[in-house]
Amino acid sequence: MIDSHGHPIADSGGALDLSAINVELATDDASRAVRQQSGPSRLSHELLGVRLAAYLGCSVEEVPEARGRASSDWSGYVRGLFADCGITGMVLDPGWNLDATTAQAASFAQMVGCPVRPILRLEPLIDRMIADGAGAAEVLAGVEQAMQDAPGSGYFGFKTIIAYRTGLAVDPGATLARAEASLRESAALPVRRRGKALRDLALRSALGWAAELHLPFQIHTGFGDSEIRLAEANPLLLEELLRTAEGMAATVLLIHGSYPWHEELAYLTLAKPNVHAELSMFNLYSVATVADRMERVLELAPTSRVLCGTDGHGHPETFWFGAHLIREGWRTVRDRWAVQGARSSWLDEVELAIMDGNTRSLYRF
Repeated sequence: MIDSHGHPIADSGGALDLSAINVELATDDASRAVRQQSGPSRLSHELLGVRLAAYLGCSVEEVPEARGRASSDWSGYVRGLFADCGITGMVLDPGWNLDATTAQAASFAQMVGCPVRPILRLEPLIDRMIADGAGAAEVLAGVEQAMQDAPGSGYFGFKTIIAYRTGLAVDPGATLARAEASLRESAALPVRRRGKALRDLALRSALGWAAELHLPFQIHTGFGDSEIRLAEANPLLLEELLRTAEGMAATVLLIHGSYPWHEELAYLTLAKPNVHAELSMFNLYSVATVADRMERVLELAPTSRVLCGTDGHGHPETFWFGAHLIREGWRTVRDRWAVQGARSSWLDEVELAIMDGNTRSLYRF
């Protein structure tokens, strides 16, 4: 399996706090205590603990310390997890780090033991420029330059998390004048909520540059960590943007299965030939219904434009857990479709495409 979406992990091992694998991000002591108290009541926490106990050869209660001992050889431990779950390559979003380099991605590849294709997230640059007082034209020029430089710097695609900023209800008619005005009008807001028209214009422009550069463009859709406003992350909000020349020209990936809007994602992938569905993240948290959620996408969307991943982050166990669950989910879907009459040869082709081939082709593995 080539993991279609993941993030960096820690540089070293140690005891594992399973409650830290959570979408709630507050770092104060009270919030941490609540996570530790409520974590064991979540099914994902329970199943990850049970599976890790089996992998480490210990009881569930012994997992934190057993992991600490097993991870004393950190790279060996990480590589073992990746080998066990069958991850043979990964698309890496370095995330919030504007100073991340492709050299760091190469170091990460060495740690995990498989090829890595880094992608460039745009918001760290946009946020920094807005915070520094840049005007709209300057921000647009900065985004253009960063994207033009990306292929030569070793990036294989782009990503936006505008869903976390001003939302997916992007106005395709945003102009430079409106972009500049939006900076003035929102100056009192936190940086992440400033400049909606500017962010809308920057995204439309970025899709155009991605098309010219022939590189895929990921758009965060659906749920995420606790900083997202979920109502602003419905993929259907992107319809007008996807009708623009730039939106139709770019290779667009709507990621994370657009949870909970799987069927909306499937429709957009069916109706728009440049749109791809990326399935990840929900398999880390909505663990009992992975097969059902996958099937709601796969039965409608062209399987030649569906990619499977994990959204692993922070801890290598998230990659391991997510990969096992997405593969198990597919096996359940495959069995259902076989009963309905789908040919084994066709199902083999679908499996190869969604688990490997589609990601391999888009990100040039």
